[in-house]
Amino acid sequence: MTYEDILALVADETRLPVERLQPDSTLATLDISSIDMVSMLFELEDRYGIELQPEDLTRDMTLRQLFERIGVAVPQ
Repeated sequence: MTYEDILALVADETRLPVERLQPDSTLATLDISSIDMVSMLFELEDRYGIELQPEDLTRDMTLRQLFERIGVAVPQ
């Protein structure tokens, strides 16, 4: 599982272009809905066996924080 893999998954689940998914953008500024966040969590669990609870994600969380939470390094 790489940064690019997870970024592509987030883009697919949220229907946002990859170019818009900047590491320091919050889920709120990206306007990611609660339903999309839960769908993203389920897909992460299914593909990578990552255990996350919906309450682990907040609208104030940045993509960088999400990546760190699941153990994927964000390139500098």
